[in-house]
Amino acid sequence: MDRITDFTQYCRKERQMPVNYHKTPFFYEPKLVTNTQRKFHGMMRTYMVNAAKSITRINHNHDSATSSEQSLTRKFVRYSDFAENSQENIHPQSHRRHPAAFTSFRNQPKITYDETWLCNKQYNTRVAAQVEKPVQRRISATVKRKSPKTSTYQEPNGKIVHERVYPATVNTRFCFRIAVNGASKSMRGELPLSNLNLINGDFGDDAGMFMENRDFCFVGLADGAGGNRSFGINPADFSRAILASCRSILRQSNVQPNQLPRLILSAMQQVEASRIRGSSTLCLLALDKQKKTLTTLNIGDSGFVIYRDNHIYRRSKCTMNSNGCGPRQLFAVNGSLGVPCFLNENEVLRDCSLDTFEVQKDDIIILSSDGLWDVIQSDQLQQIVERNANKDLQDLADDLLSQAVEGYIANGRDDILVIVCRVDTV
Repeated sequence: MDRITDFTQYCRKERQMPVNYHKTPFFYEPKLVTNTQRKFHGMMRTYMVNAAKSITRINHNHDSATSSEQSLTRKFVRYSDFAENSQENIHPQSHRRHPAAFTSFRNQPKITYDETWLCNKQYNTRVAAQVEKPVQRRISATVKRKSPKTSTYQEPNGKIVHERVYPATVNTRFCFRIAVNGASKSMRGELPLSNLNLINGDFGDDAGMFMENRDFCFVGLADGAGGNRSFGINPADFSRAILASCRSILRQSNVQPNQLPRLILSAMQQVEASRIRGSSTLCLLALDKQKKTLTTLNIGDSGFVIYRDNHIYRRSKCTMNSNGCGPRQLFAVNGSLGVPCFLNENEVLRDCSLDTFEVQKDDIIILSSDGLWDVIQSDQLQQIVERNANKDLQDLADDLLSQAVEGYIANGRDDILVIVCRVDTV
């Protein structure tokens, strides 16, 4: 008996656990289970076993691959909620058409409408609230989208399906439609309205260029300085050579519109290497088809005017020499001095006017040398553009050339090249 008493005291001492700083002893003693509690737990165990067998039998018909333990875990409703949910929620997942509210996202399924169900309105209001609420949220979220269309069709099971169809987004790309005409100061007889070829046309000392690839359109114009004839130099050689070098570089490399100064520097190096002498003004335009922007570079008194809705939208700036006595020019001496025109891109930027801006469809761009700008004023140019607004682009180029030639009577003759561009979609 003493041994039993000593063992009990030893167990109590080993089970003593400190609760606070005062070390109040706490003894663990197993609770006695009464007969009433045994009876209650026995009833609950019997109920759980019967419920598991019933649900397993029902679930086996639904999915033979699911075990009784999985079925009990997924299908069983807590006892405290069973009376409240009744038979409607024995299989609650059958009515759950959306993920639970605590999930991180919601999958919006395709909403299927039953014509009979919609007409009679005989359905459970609580289930209807679960179905109709996501439909209202989906409609409110899609109202902001542009130009939706509703597609209605009937499935083989007789259900009517309504779906919102949105038109595909089409990325329009811009391009240039051009028309050309010009004349040289040595022109004889009637006005040559068929001088339309930039490569083989007779434009005197002026020269033009048009180059297009998948992403960009390039248009250029150069006006050779006629004063070089007194030095035995043909002014047309330099203007044609500088644009030919630009065209060759554009074909061989992917030049971006913002790299026009680098393009001019590379072209001048080729001209100087070919031992061609002379000088000219230069105006270059580069259209980005995807971004719908136009980059312009102008050196000298050649330039452009952009008309939008028959009004001037943009106009180029004339760059003059530091003394203000004449326009800036590109030059190639190739003599005993051997002085290059440019050493780096910063010098090109110093002598040019560089700008980038957005363009719109149907913008009209008139690119020409001083042979046009010296004889046609802004109000006269406005009238020419307005009366050719609804005509072909070539009619505008011909009309501009005719008015420029008429101005030669009072101002003396000069070479002229007119390149008219219209911004259009591909």
